[in-house]
Amino acid sequence: MTRHPFRFGAVVGRCATAASWATTAHELEQRGFSTLLVPDTLQTDSPLLALTAAATATERLHLGTWVLAAPLHSPAETVRDARTLHELSDGRFELGLGAGRPGGEHDAARLGVEWGAPARRVDAVEAIVDAARSELPELPVVIAGSGDRMLRLAGARAATLALAVPPTATVDEVAELASRARGRAGADLEIALQIAGVGDDLPEWLRSRLGLTSSGMREAGAASLLSGDDDLDAAHLEQLRDAAGVSYLTMSSEHAVRLGPLVERLTGR
Repeated sequence: MTRHPFRFGAVVGRCATAASWATTAHELEQRGFSTLLVPDTLQTDSPLLALTAAATATERLHLGTWVLAAPLHSPAETVRDARTLHELSDGRFELGLGAGRPGGEHDAARLGVEWGAPARRVDAVEAIVDAARSELPELPVVIAGSGDRMLRLAGARAATLALAVPPTATVDEVAELASRARGRAGADLEIALQIAGVGDDLPEWLRSRLGLTSSGMREAGAASLLSGDDDLDAAHLEQLRDAAGVSYLTMSSEHAVRLGPLVERLTGR
């Protein structure tokens, strides 16, 4: 198992203005984050437009979709937008793709596009990846998923696999899925995991939609919950990398300031 260096990404859903996107991106770059990531939902800003605003205010920060729901986009449209942002950012764009989040069918209905059965949605991911690989072979691709077909697709076409695991998954459970992913993918990919919370601070959507609490996650031994103590958290992430190969940690932007010292400490190690 390759020991990939640590890197960190911050997920930002909305900013009021182009200037706010530029400021947020600049601050993340100064704090040592590797990537600014924007989700693909109708409740958040348009990811390609937001990332374009961010690209103008940064020099090193990578910019990624986290992740585009493939059923909502055509291959030609996605490649055109990816090429534009790749060029505008001087090669800093990372194309994140997935087969769609739970509830994504409601966005599809509002957009007037077909959501489809799971196999059709994976077909949509494959079609976009094939088009991107054909026209932009140098573009880094991130695939989010856990099913066998998505894992094989990641191994063949992607640089990074974002593991789709429950927020309560333990280190052992993450390691088991990562091991299966490497076996199915046939490649030693960079593996990403989302940090769910820090100390008693959980994002609202985890509390309201999933009914999770920080105390319950601690009792479950959730790998995605950090303590807020830099020494303990650095040791935890080292253990997670040793056990599961996870080296790319993403988090809600609300945790970026608090975790800035940890990001600075571990990035590149």
